Amino acid sequence: MPQEIFPPALRGSHNATILIVEDDADVGQFLQQLIEEDTPYHSSVIGNGVTALEQAPLVNPCLLLIDYRLPGMNGLELYDRLQQREDMRNVPAIMMSANLPVEEIRKRNIHQLRKPMDVGNVVRMITHAIASAEEQQVQEQYCS
Repeated sequence: MPQEIFPPALRGSHNATILIVEDDADVGQFLQQLIEEDTPYHSSVIGNGVTALEQAPLVNPCLLLIDYRLPGMNGLELYDRLQQREDMRNVPAIMMSANLPVEEIRKRNIHQLRKPMDVGNVVRMITHAIASAEEQQVQEQYCS
């Protein structure tokens, strides 16, 4: 009987949930449906940065998919505040928007996804972001 193969993110300390932080309910629903149907991951949608700051540690995501333009605090502010938490520090992130502060995102090693989004690009970026984070963790584990 063939054994199922699961990506390392499904076996790691974080669960197999991608946290989507998006204030546009239609975009959030689109992303959630795409993730649930086209990837092995689950997803949770939160509509603002303040709630995401409270709920992200409870969700324990394997990836953050954050809209840059959020009410209350922008996506970079949310990311920076989450990075202050030990349990959220190694969670990879993708920042989404039509206009992104590219230099600020690069400094933080956040992946970029431009709106409007193409379905194929979203799935590829999710796969790339998670795989890159896992590769970095393996390198740190074996090279330190």
